[in-house]
Amino acid sequence: MGKLTKEERAKILRASLDAADAGDKKEELRLLRMLPLAPHLAMAGKEVYGAEYMKKTGFNLTEANEEFGDGWLDR
Repeated sequence: MGKLTKEERAKILRASLDAADAGDKKEELRLLRMLPLAPHLAMAGKEVYGAEYMKKTGFNLTEANEEFGDGWLDR
């Protein structure tokens, strides 16, 4: 997934809030995982939960990849 514009981020966030209001937790989480995770949060996730968890949960790690370089989860 590439960079998202501010408008795309807002649209995803609105959709996730709509899903939450409708009680659709699965859709809410799916949409939230589309938003790029801040690099410091991605690193904390790696340290707390491990690299494999971060890979398999489907978080958008594009910003962390830009900051830390490709393959940072495996280092």
